[in-house]
Amino acid sequence: MAFDVQLIQRIGMEIEESGKRLQDYVNAPDELQGELQKIKASLNSLTTLLQGTANAGANADTTR
Repeated sequence: MAFDVQLIQRIGMEIEESGKRLQDYVNAPDELQGELQKIKASLNSLTTLLQGTANAGANADTTR
């Protein structure tokens, strides 16, 4: 899997927007839960991308 900078930037913007909503709009536990789910989904996407790129380069690391 290629390292997708545009995807990372998009996910970063989603996390930033969630942070802004936390500051500006969240007034109830269910709203907080919804934002946390969005942030977790974004972090899971980044983790998956990182794991994919790490696995793709695993063979190159063994030559060191």
